[in-house]
Amino acid sequence: MNNLKDKPFALIGVNNFNEDPDNLKQVMTEENLNWRSFAHSAAIADQWNLPPTPAYYIIDHTGKIRHKWIGSPGEKAIDTALEHLIREAEDAEQRE
Repeated sequence: MNNLKDKPFALIGVNNFNEDPDNLKQVMTEENLNWRSFAHSAAIADQWNLPPTPAYYIIDHTGKIRHKWIGSPGEKAIDTALEHLIREAEDAEQRE
């Protein structure tokens, strides 16, 4: 997906390993990752019942987890899931 600006979704990273927040910030800067990411958040890990990392979740516009992968599903799988859910959210918005 090329341009997701102003699309109805949010991307959040939860790094559930003992990552120092300063190290995580450095990696995010070096890799040009521009989404919000949390370093070893026990509260989030407990609340979301997170498995070992890496794990990927896509949460829809209503806050429901719609996709979950343990290990990387690959860019195409993520893009396909996002495209479908974005269309779904935009359709719902138009009906309102």
